[in-house]
Amino acid sequence: MPDLSTMTSHDGSTVVLTCRGSAETRAFPDLSAALEAVHRDALDRSARAVIADVRALEFASSSCLKAFVTWLQLVLELDDEHRYKIRFRSNLQHSWQRRSLGAFAEFAGAVVEIEAEGA
Repeated sequence: MPDLSTMTSHDGSTVVLTCRGSAETRAFPDLSAALEAVHRDALDRSARAVIADVRALEFASSSCLKAFVTWLQLVLELDDEHRYKIRFRSNLQHSWQRRSLGAFAEFAGAVVEIEAEGA
């Protein structure tokens, strides 16, 4: 599996984070930095939504999943005026995504939406 790569783009005021490859434990610092940058960007743009496209993310270690949880917690702690939704675009062919993104939705249902494809 190729190493993790992340790319940020914009669709109007929506911030789009695309993750590809494999988020092994060694990718934790890079993933954390990418999520922090997306969070700052969303706040700077007064974004109402961030799309986290993980369809091409083949694996995520527990430490990298924790980076996502930390991001979700940051968003949940925002006041209503600044809080944005996070829409995960997922690939059901990656079984870890069904389990982990489902847990994210349970943890942060007020801000998390899941779009699944590949059933």
